[in-house]
Amino acid sequence: MVPRPLLRTLVILIAPIGISGCSLVIKDPISVLGRGHASGAATFSRAEAITELDTLARLIDRVHPDPYRFHPRAIVDAERRQLIETMPASLTRIELCLRLSRLVATIDDGHTGISCESLVRQEWEKAAKGSPPETQAIRVFGPFMRLDDQRHLIVQWPNVPGVASGDRVLTVNGQDADRLLAVWARELSHDTDAGRFAQVARNFRLQLAMHGISAPYRLTVAAPGAPSREVILQGEPVNYVFQPPTPPASAPAPIAAPTEKPAEVRTAFFNYRMARPGIGYMDFFSLIGDSLLSTSSSFTTAVAAMFRQVALDRPRVLIIDVRENGGGDDVIAEEFFRYLTEKPFRLLAGYRVKRSEEVRNAGKSMIRIPFRWMGLPLLVPDGRDYYIGKEGSLSSRRTRPIVARPRGEPFFDGPVCVLTGPHTYSAGAEFADAAKTFGLATIVGEETGGQPNSFGNPLPLPLKRSGLAVRIATATSERASGDVTDLKPVVPDIIVRATAADIRNGFDPVFERAVNNCPPRRIK
Repeated sequence: MVPRPLLRTLVILIAPIGISGCSLVIKDPISVLGRGHASGAATFSRAEAITELDTLARLIDRVHPDPYRFHPRAIVDAERRQLIETMPASLTRIELCLRLSRLVATIDDGHTGISCESLVRQEWEKAAKGSPPETQAIRVFGPFMRLDDQRHLIVQWPNVPGVASGDRVLTVNGQDADRLLAVWARELSHDTDAGRFAQVARNFRLQLAMHGISAPYRLTVAAPGAPSREVILQGEPVNYVFQPPTPPASAPAPIAAPTEKPAEVRTAFFNYRMARPGIGYMDFFSLIGDSLLSTSSSFTTAVAAMFRQVALDRPRVLIIDVRENGGGDDVIAEEFFRYLTEKPFRLLAGYRVKRSEEVRNAGKSMIRIPFRWMGLPLLVPDGRDYYIGKEGSLSSRRTRPIVARPRGEPFFDGPVCVLTGPHTYSAGAEFADAAKTFGLATIVGEETGGQPNSFGNPLPLPLKRSGLAVRIATATSERASGDVTDLKPVVPDIIVRATAADIRNGFDPVFERAVNNCPPRRIK
């Protein structure tokens, strides 16, 4: 999951000055805001854990723009009391992190959370560097998992013998897999249950490690339409998480048949190619790019290059796949739609930000002295929203109008389908929401994991006692329609979900439905 960064708001404070060497003005934002490199091995007493829990609750109250939008304070407080009542005498950092994460997850905001999985990754990386695969003691769950249309855990890529793509995992080391999925999902921050469950499935190997379920893995699995069977997986050396195993030197390299590779546009935001004759396919995976200081100009250049290639390819249908788009800067997506429509549209109806001491200190600390004293945050509207006004208050609502953008050339006027799923999140979900709201494209697939009446601009803040880093949203946004009561995700025009049999056969029903049923559209 990739939230809309606070960095967009803070970095643009530098833009009006016209200084080419931005490094003179802005520090490395990641070093300033905290990396959260805390070992998972340390232990904490019950009293220390309760203190950290209470500190986290107060921090959310001060920084988050609307923490009780989906559940009243009484529900969140009840969860906090339950966590205190069941707090053990001592906890590891990972155990503490999971309990803190459960409290944060109660507010149902995916932009606010704690990444407990990073603690496991740090331990794995340390182990991988300390021992080669041949003598590695830490062994991890090999298969990559996903959910099917029934929300069951399904093997997507087996990676190891004994299981196959499409196998449903029924039990792991004697525990019911569906129950594990449901329990672990409640520890994860997200906008929707669909996104939460899908994320747990995707990171299933990390979830097993966090919850103390280790190799050998005794599984009960079942292929589609077949009886269950028992499988024991010894686990892969953790080294392979960071570097795939090297094939034996004696193994002959496969010889590929010579084929003419179609022209492809590869960028930091998306890749475009002709997937098959007449079908243009854009894998639109990010709205962040690889440079925080030039995201907008880089995206503009990338989109122009893509549509020049589209004009050469002349596809019958253009498919835009945002199933893996975790978000970024929603503003830059407006540039893309100029090449598809002359209709008025917007991605968001409006937004507000929460003023707090924490966000103001973070913004100032990112700017080097003496520029910090020049009032840089006040030069642009976003900066003034955060810095002018009483701490603890919300800024005035900034409205985004519905307007027609200048037509982009070369223009594409054919059918356009946008593919969505539970990993479509944040600005990715807003992109799909705008396409549906204003009839810019047909949406095909599953409901988005993010919901557009959401939050954003998360601020990473370290918890001093535990060293854990919590990110807290500082802005609230309104979906393209302006209906603040509509708290649903983006629901596709054509709903398609993959079955276990589809996964087993390597069949993508969402893509195929778009290829065969993408309707014409009105461009004005």
